[in-house]
Amino acid sequence: PTSNKNTVHFRNYREKMGAMKLVLFCALAGVSATGLTQDPCTGCDSALAQAYQVCAKDHGNPCAETNEKGLVSSGAGTKKDIGCCMKKEKHDRCLECKSMDCAYKTCHVNKQYYSEYSSVTEAKKWTKKANKEHSAKAMKAAGWGDNKA
Repeated sequence: PTSNKNTVHFRNYREKMGAMKLVLFCALAGVSATGLTQDPCTGCDSALAQAYQVCAKDHGNPCAETNEKGLVSSGAGTKKDIGCCMKKEKHDRCLECKSMDCAYKTCHVNKQYYSEYSSVTEAKKWTKKANKEHSAKAMKAAGWGDNKA
């Protein structure tokens, strides 16, 4: 029989499976090294902010450790609420992410996290003031006099 230069011949099934495992391992190692890193700044949205506020209302600092009597102690103990503690830690991380400088779009950050509505409130304040000034000028020009309302 003629053999092709590019064909690999294995002596037995075990050798073939070993080669397949090696190829699979190298492929997975390459994938994990290139792109499966977690972004700590994902999930920073109003749902997390609301969940954090509920936890803060119910537990104060949910990461505080309590002793066997249920009192907060300075020593080792059990956390008040583990799920809420994780939400608090994520919230703190999101606040750090919010302050990151992401030049050239090198990271994905919600710059409005935990202050999404403050910009709306600020805009409404300026809009009301501008509208009142415009209305007063328009009414005076139309002959209605000064609008002191």
